[in-house]
Amino acid sequence: MSTKRVYIGSKVKLEGILNEQKSKKGVVICHPHPLYGGSMHNNVVNAIEKGFYESDYTTLKFNFRGVGGSNGEYEEGIGEVEDVISAVEFLKDTLKDGASIVLAGYSFGAWVAVRAVRKIEGIDSLFIVAYPFSFYDSSPFKHIKGKICFIAGKYDEIAPVEPLLNLYRELPLIEKNLKIIESDHFFLGREDEITEFIKEVF
Repeated sequence: MSTKRVYIGSKVKLEGILNEQKSKKGVVICHPHPLYGGSMHNNVVNAIEKGFYESDYTTLKFNFRGVGGSNGEYEEGIGEVEDVISAVEFLKDTLKDGASIVLAGYSFGAWVAVRAVRKIEGIDSLFIVAYPFSFYDSSPFKHIKGKICFIAGKYDEIAPVEPLLNLYRELPLIEKNLKIIESDHFFLGREDEITEFIKEVF
């Protein structure tokens, strides 16, 4: 195991934490909304990180621009898409050729991840926690190909279950997974269920 703080990108320097494994598998994890206290140290981000690391993935979580030690300022999801692209490129460079890459996101981070994946080559899977349907529509999912996994909170008003279920039924993907947890948007006390679901699916 090798855990280290890293700096990502050129135009905007982003701080991240890289946990390395020996396999050719990796995941980039996107945190919740920067203007509401979201950062890479969030409880759900940590649960995702743990699940993938214990599934033998190299994990990279990072702070969006303007958060923590990352340069820049909040850019309403536009600059943040560029941040995701930079993070994926950094992980690809770390893992070298032939790596299998998952893109994961929670809440705002899920929305940014889904929009970013169209601009990135080589993403094998998406892992989406609490996509905020109350604020963003599901149109970015129309272009998704490959494996996709969802986690939702049964009592989540920010990321309500009903539009997710409608989307899930409509997605023409061969491999898709969904877990609904007895929780609201914040999954406090339910983090282990997120971790275990990742270990089951990946």
